[in-house]
Amino acid sequence: MTIQYSEFAVFGLGPIGIEIVRSAYQTNPQSIIGVVDIDPDKVGKDIGFLINEKETNKCVVPHIQEVNTKADHPIALHATGSNAQQVWPQIKELLYHGFSVVSTCEQLSFPWHRYPLLSKEIDDYAKAKGLSVIGTGINPGYIMDTMAISFTTVLTTVNQIKVIRKVDVSKRRLPLQKKVGIGMTREEFELLAQRNEIGHVGLEESVRLIAYGLNWKLSNVINTIEPTIASENMTVPLTTLKRGDVMGLHQISTGKTVDGKEISLDLTMSAGIKQEDEIVIEGNETQRLIVPNGIFGDTATAAMIINTAKQIDALRKPGLLTMADIGVPRNINQSHFVCI
Repeated sequence: MTIQYSEFAVFGLGPIGIEIVRSAYQTNPQSIIGVVDIDPDKVGKDIGFLINEKETNKCVVPHIQEVNTKADHPIALHATGSNAQQVWPQIKELLYHGFSVVSTCEQLSFPWHRYPLLSKEIDDYAKAKGLSVIGTGINPGYIMDTMAISFTTVLTTVNQIKVIRKVDVSKRRLPLQKKVGIGMTREEFELLAQRNEIGHVGLEESVRLIAYGLNWKLSNVINTIEPTIASENMTVPLTTLKRGDVMGLHQISTGKTVDGKEISLDLTMSAGIKQEDEIVIEGNETQRLIVPNGIFGDTATAAMIINTAKQIDALRKPGLLTMADIGVPRNINQSHFVCI
């Protein structure tokens, strides 16, 4: 049997949701069977209007039950929030209506440690429905966890993993700039940091996903966060910074095992820095992988969500999954994908 294409319903039309719709439409317009958002300014609008394409005769609806599909395994591409507890009612509703779920929710990339009871609830419900749930993206989901796990394949022993990601947030969407504190005073940033109300969500989840993927038992994980400060007045897209203003953040999450192995994830998201991604694996050899200019998160996240959904459709493995559970991430050409 040849699978022509997966069928997707996009749930949530923030900046990333819009990018997912655009990418899915440009790849295969037939794959989009519905688009869901509760924003009254978007409900009823043709999706072509939202992604600067011609009219598609597919309009935004406010509820997943208004999406019609005859597919035996439709998939919801979910992009509404970062907190697993907050998005679970949405995901449960999607499962109830027969959709497997691929979500951008950062905490869902590896929720088993932070939310063990919730994770079991999600896993049990998804298995009862015979459907899949997975959280993914670029970070977390790929560059600072899945890609590092895969890179260990070229060594016979691994003692230390370090991933360094540098992101110029001046080139990114406004919600992300706000999330990393651009334009705040140092005092404002540090107060929010003390309350755990600012910073990149999912860095510790990436550490724990790597450990899970390699069967390492972590003894502890230490997280640190500090602001990066503008040394002079500067203008960046969407905002102007004064000397002394926060221009981003530097965040580190380090996990250690009882036998001395270490995972260190070092993330800088700041205005005007040179972008780069680097993975260093120490073991019987030292291996270093550098991505010059880094992986651009917004468009790459949309691609990651779509390609993971295609893989979930091919795998048909029920339950709450992680990227370490589904095989090698890849762009499956479904027009030629054959189930044997």
